[in-house]
Amino acid sequence: DLIVIGGGSAARDAAGKAAREHDAHVALVEKERWGGSCPNVACTPTKAYLVAAELAHDVNELASKLGVETGPATIDLARVKARKDTLKKPQDRWVADLEAQGYATYTTEATFVDPHTIRAGEHLLESERILIATGSRTAVPPIEGIHEVGWIDHVSALELTELPESLLVVGAGAVGLEFGQTFSRFGSRVTIVDALDRIAPLADAEASATLTSALEEEGIELVLSAFVKRVRRDGGDIVATLAPRDGSPERDLRVAEILLASGRVPNVEGLNLDGVGIETTKAGIAVDEHMRTSVPGLYAIGDVVSALNQISVGFGHAAIAATDVHNELPHRAL
Repeated sequence: DLIVIGGGSAARDAAGKAAREHDAHVALVEKERWGGSCPNVACTPTKAYLVAAELAHDVNELASKLGVETGPATIDLARVKARKDTLKKPQDRWVADLEAQGYATYTTEATFVDPHTIRAGEHLLESERILIATGSRTAVPPIEGIHEVGWIDHVSALELTELPESLLVVGAGAVGLEFGQTFSRFGSRVTIVDALDRIAPLADAEASATLTSALEEEGIELVLSAFVKRVRRDGGDIVATLAPRDGSPERDLRVAEILLASGRVPNVEGLNLDGVGIETTKAGIAVDEHMRTSVPGLYAIGDVVSALNQISVGFGHAAIAATDVHNELPHRAL
């Protein structure tokens, strides 16, 4: 009755609603990460790092003020990572649990053959209703030399076992601020750069100002209204040239690592959207208020259609799409 391309939170929520409430038979296709970002590389793992960072900060900054005598707290990043890894459900467990719920699962890349047929590895799957929920990935800004020097993001940063002495974070949104403060509290010297004139641009101005003061008090350098113009390797370090937007003199910053957190791009490559006539925009796949694409019977939800990249948005999309799919299902499934 329904093919869902993607195995993340929005995908599973839509599949679950269609199966539970509308008795639909559902196939799930996921090429990389069953469970999606939230339980694997975002919500749960990053909060494990935040807990460790907050504890280290409290020991170092508050303990003596409260009369608690301790030595300085230091971070063993390899052990923090090892604990984080224990919190994640193994991929084979994800598959087993989904199949136990009655889904057909395919761990492979999906490509449209025609509007109602996809190739999933060696299999051809057909349905009048297909939902695309392939998520997004880190956007790489147009920084000269960025591909030559290498970079990390919110996924690869969670795989580090040695703490970088210094870190340049490109982007002062939620992800950049979260990782910037975490690694600063771990012991890295952190600089956060953003082209906008304030951090946390989705928050109100007063909250942004309060957060700015708090981060600067912790020793994090915030460079606003500026962008990273170029980067180059110099020995074991990376030299980044920071260019103010107002044209004032540029500045070179020497760091050990660069973390990109300035945006997301939808995962649509390889789907052959153009081949089946699915309209796209800069933000991703174009949809209407029912999450319908430009091709009848094909839907898209979550990060692949929205620049907000929040799990709550994906859940909202999933509910809308599943309800509309229900209205299109055969009478048997009503």
